[in-house]
Amino acid sequence: MIIAGHQADLLPYSGFWYKMAKADLFDLRIFDPIHPRGFQRRVMMRGRWASIPIVAGPAGSLISEARILPRETREVLTSVVTERYDDAKHWSRHGPAILDMIDDIHTEHLWQLNLQLILGIRELLDIRTPVSIARPPSGRGAAGLMSVMEQYNATSYLSGTAGRAYVDADEGYQDGGLEITWSAHRAVTGDSILSVLMDYDDPMAVVMAEEPRGPVRRVQPGVSA
Repeated sequence: MIIAGHQADLLPYSGFWYKMAKADLFDLRIFDPIHPRGFQRRVMMRGRWASIPIVAGPAGSLISEARILPRETREVLTSVVTERYDDAKHWSRHGPAILDMIDDIHTEHLWQLNLQLILGIRELLDIRTPVSIARPPSGRGAAGLMSVMEQYNATSYLSGTAGRAYVDADEGYQDGGLEITWSAHRAVTGDSILSVLMDYDDPMAVVMAEEPRGPVRRVQPGVSA
């Protein structure tokens, strides 16, 4: 079984959805630390940042601990989405559904807000991959990823290309014998998935756009310390 994972981000760009569509199961990570200017609370729309306010928490807080003010969040998101997209080619097709998703936000938890929106967008894109939340990983790096894969009985992990940096720097990935496949996604736009939905006749063609794929990265078992 192939799993992919990503932090619970706000209306993320197309590469997020590529990994979801390619995987057998998508793990939504909510136990990573949250950065004050992280993608959990902001995203590019029409080439400009769109942000939602969060309630300030202590340093080192996790995504799962971040709080929002539901009414203020609904107002901010409704305003920015309407301002950026109401003249878009496919606003009449997708705009009302997006605004309904936003209007249905009543949680005080940032990760639950993002999960609601992720599930709504998944339906619009007709992606059928199940979304799950694993228990907190046991350790960091390779140990943490292996503990998540064990929870799902997964055999392979689909990673974004940014993951190469920490995989190459952590010998635990080699020692653990993980099989990692790198995403071949080609980003047509770095904007939120909303730009894809609003501007393109076939959003999934944009989501599934690929660079020429390199070989599967197979990290072979070594001798553990």
